[in-house]
Amino acid sequence: MTLAERKHREKEQRREHVRRLAERKHREKEQRREHILSAAERLFFSRWYDDVSMDEIATEAELSKATLYLYFKDKESLFFAVVNRGIKILCSIVKEEKKHAADLFTALISGGYGRFLKEYPNHAKAYFYFRSGRFDLSHKDTLSTDAQEILALVNTLLEMLLSSIKRGIEDRVVRSDVNPVSVAVLNMLIAEGLLNMSSDLRKMLEDNELTMQQFLADVAQLARHMVMYTEAGMNTMGGRHVKRRSERRATRQNDKIANPE
Repeated sequence: MTLAERKHREKEQRREHVRRLAERKHREKEQRREHILSAAERLFFSRWYDDVSMDEIATEAELSKATLYLYFKDKESLFFAVVNRGIKILCSIVKEEKKHAADLFTALISGGYGRFLKEYPNHAKAYFYFRSGRFDLSHKDTLSTDAQEILALVNTLLEMLLSSIKRGIEDRVVRSDVNPVSVAVLNMLIAEGLLNMSSDLRKMLEDNELTMQQFLADVAQLARHMVMYTEAGMNTMGGRHVKRRSERRATRQNDKIANPE
């Protein structure tokens, strides 16, 4: 091996060493961040947000307060990171349910948000608190990366729902006389409202021997019947009228496309 080749080899080895060292530091940093989030979760999930301090989170994570602030600038940004954990879980559940659900309303309401509420109730409560008005989310440029990601992920769910509704209209499964944006927003309101069902409403369900699962299935069915064609519904006089009106609207829309002004 020549001197030049040896020097080149040593240079490559140093470069590889630096790369591995950087990867290890990044991995260790991510692991510590996750450790902090787990500690913060235990406290946020056991008390109100305002009753938890950064000192207590540092103690729970067995870190100095100075180290904690290297990862999160304040309690709000740390809470947003906890909420972001939950929203990522929610999105994965909805996408999974969408693959085998009978329709998009079941995938979103009973399969998606309903399952999230049942399996991750603390994350559901944290997300509702995030949306409660307690935090100023109007200035997106000043929000933490986690807060921006939360809003982006929820918007992705909304866009996914809107796309499915539009496709349903094209396939004549969803009525064409409804506004797809209104339907999408209404169903998101229904889904997110489930995350904050009051105790008296829960008690009403229990008193009438109605499980949460049955209730969510009923809600999804009602949402479906509001906007989707059904065999029974289309056999009624009102149903035939809606279908004819929907078909006329679809024809007008097609004429506009075929004969633009």
